[in-house]
Amino acid sequence: MSIVPAGRSDAASDPLFSPLRIGNITVRNRLMQAAHSKLYAVEGHESQQEIDYFSRRAEGGTALFIAGNRFVHPSSAIRGFVDGWRTDIVDADRRLTDAVHTRGAKIFAQLNHHGAQAVPDGPDGPRPVFSASRMLSPATGAATVEATHDDLAVFVEGWALSAENAVRGGFDGVEVHMAHGYLLHQFLSPLYNRRTDEYGGTLENRVRFPLAALAAVRDRVGDDVAVGIRMVANEFDEQGLTQSECLEIIDHLREHVRIDYINLAGGEYHQVHYVFPSAAMPAAWLRDDVAAVKRRNADIPVFGVGAAATVDDARGVIGDGVADMVALTRAQIAEPDLAVKLRSSEPVTHCIRLNQGCLARTGNGLPMGCTVNPIVGRESTRSTPQRAQRERHVAVVGGGPAGLKAAVELRRNGHRVTLFEAEEHLGGQLRLAARVPGRDSIRLLVDDLTRDAAGVDVRLGVRADAKLLAAASDRFDDVIIATGSRPAAHERSVADAASLRLSELSELPGVVTAWQAVDQPELLRGPVLIVDHDGTPYSSGIALAVAAAAGDVRLITRFDTAFPFIRGSQDRDHLHRRLFRVPGTPGALPGDGAFAIDVSATLTDFDPDAARATIRDLHSGRVRSVAARTVVLATPREQVPFETADMPASIPLTVVGDARAPRSIDAAIFDAFEAAFAFGAVSDSSAG
Repeated sequence: MSIVPAGRSDAASDPLFSPLRIGNITVRNRLMQAAHSKLYAVEGHESQQEIDYFSRRAEGGTALFIAGNRFVHPSSAIRGFVDGWRTDIVDADRRLTDAVHTRGAKIFAQLNHHGAQAVPDGPDGPRPVFSASRMLSPATGAATVEATHDDLAVFVEGWALSAENAVRGGFDGVEVHMAHGYLLHQFLSPLYNRRTDEYGGTLENRVRFPLAALAAVRDRVGDDVAVGIRMVANEFDEQGLTQSECLEIIDHLREHVRIDYINLAGGEYHQVHYVFPSAAMPAAWLRDDVAAVKRRNADIPVFGVGAAATVDDARGVIGDGVADMVALTRAQIAEPDLAVKLRSSEPVTHCIRLNQGCLARTGNGLPMGCTVNPIVGRESTRSTPQRAQRERHVAVVGGGPAGLKAAVELRRNGHRVTLFEAEEHLGGQLRLAARVPGRDSIRLLVDDLTRDAAGVDVRLGVRADAKLLAAASDRFDDVIIATGSRPAAHERSVADAASLRLSELSELPGVVTAWQAVDQPELLRGPVLIVDHDGTPYSSGIALAVAAAAGDVRLITRFDTAFPFIRGSQDRDHLHRRLFRVPGTPGALPGDGAFAIDVSATLTDFDPDAARATIRDLHSGRVRSVAARTVVLATPREQVPFETADMPASIPLTVVGDARAPRSIDAAIFDAFEAAFAFGAVSDSSAG
C-alpha cells in the first residue's frame, strides 16, 4: 500500500483519492457519507436545510452521499423524513441533487420501510405496525401486524415508485435498505420471521420478499441507474444471522438481480448498539465482516461502514482491500472538509462518537446537530459571522470546553483573546470525563480545542477575578465567564425531599463526590453505593467509572428508571450490558463484579463503621438496609461562582457553558460558539 507523504495530493499514489466506478457512474474518491437521520425534511420534502448540509460537505470533497431514509409507504412515514412514494417531491429533490452535482459529488437515494420499528403513532394518527411476523417491536414495544400478501404487493410497488421518483429527481442511484432491523431485514432474519408460508422458513423463502422489492426497483429504473443494497453483514446475535448466512443471502440476491454495490451494516434492534455504535464500541467493529463480504464479491464495489479505526485509517481500508469506499459518516458531520484535509494532511476536527449532538437529538424528535460542530444544520446562518466594527480584546475566564471554544472562535474571527485558567492544564471537566471507560474519545476534543487555540494568549495557573481583570494594564473590551461547574453543595442541589438527608450524610467518612470517585478510584472500597439524583449521561459515566474500579456496586436512583435522560442516544441497552458485564459485549468493563440497580429510591442513613446504608423507597416509604463501605453521591452540579461586583460596568460580561447552567458538552460548545459568533468577524475569514 502506498501512503501519500504529508503535503502531497497525488491521487495515483493515494488509494483513498483514486476514482471508483459504481455501475454506470464514477465517483471522484473513496470517501462517502452513509444515510443518517437528520430530521431536516419539511412536510415530506427535501428542505433548504438539507441542501445546505449536503452542499457544504460536497464542497469539502466527499465523493458520494446516500440520502435517507426515504420511506416507500405512508405506514412508515415519520416527520422530518422524505416521503419517497410522493410524486410531488421531484422538484425539491432536483434542487438537492443539482447542488451536490455542481460541487462535483454524486448522491444516491436510500429507500426504506421501518416495518416493526415504525412508530405506532404516525404523522396523521395511530396506524398498524407491519412486520414479517407478529411480535412486539424491540424499538417501540408496539404489537405488530403480520404483513399479508396484498400488503407485500403494495410495498413492492412503493419501492419501485420511490425509485422512479428518485431518478426523476436527479439521484445518481438508489439503495434498497435491507439492514438495521427494518422491514426487508425482518423477512431475512430468524429474529423476526416466523412465517410458515412461502415467505418464511428456508433462506430462499425468507429472501423472497426482499428480492421482489429489489427486482421491482431494478426493473423500474433500468440498467443505467446504479442500484445497490444496504445489507447486514452480521447480526451479532446467537439466534440471528451469522456472517456466513449473510454472505449466502447476498449470493442469492445477486443470482437474480444485478446489484451495482453493497453497503454494509451490522446488528439490528435487538442489538441496537451495533446499529448506532457509540464511543464505547471498538471503532473498526465491522472490519472483519466487511472484508469477508469483499472477498466474496470482488467484482463489485463494497462500502465499508465501521471498518476504519480512525479517520487516518481510511487509507488502510482501501489500500488493504477491506472495502472500496469508506463511510466516515459522523466524522464528516463533525468535519465537513474531511476529504480536503485528509488529502492535504491538514488537522481535522474529530467526531468524539458520543452520539449526543446527532443521534440523541434526532431520537428526541429534534433536528440533527453535532457536539463538536455547532454549525451543523445551520450552514446558511452560522458559516460566516457579520463584519465586526473593530478588533476587540476579550478576556475568557475558564479553560474548559466552553472557554476554549469561545477563545478559539473569537481568535478565528480576528479578535484578540486572553484566556485565564486556574489549573495548570486546559480541558476542565473534559479531562475527568475522558477517564470514564468507553469515553476516552473525549480526549480528541481536548486536543483539538487546545491545538486550535494557537494564537490565544493562554495563562495557566491564574485564577482570574473581577479585580484582576479590571486592573489589567492591557484593557479588556469584553469578558466571557466560562468557570464551569462543580458537585453541588447538597443542600442546594435538588429541591425535593429525596435530597434533604444527603446534606447531613455528605460529611461522613466513606462518602465521596462523583468527581472524587472518577479521579481517585483508590477511595472506592466495596461494596459501593452510588446515589444518582441526576439521571443524565453525566451520572451514567460515574456508574461506569465506579463499576470499573470496584467489584460490588449498587446504584439507587430517585427516578423510576435508571438514567432516564439518555433515551435518545440509543445507548441504554449497551450501557446496561457493560455495567452488568454481559459476556461478549463490545467495550465491556473488566472483571466479574456484581452490579445492581434500585429505582425510585434514595439514601436516608449511612453507618461507615458497620458498612451499612439505609435506603428508602420513594413511593412506598419502605426502608431497608444494604451493604456499603463507600457511598458515591452522583448529585446535580452547580455553577462555579464568579463575583462581578468589582467589574467596571463599562465591560460587558457574557456567561457561557456550565457557568450559565450545568448541562452537557453540547451545550457548553454551543453557548461558546454563539457568544463568539455574536462578536462578528474582523476580516472576511470564515467562522466555520
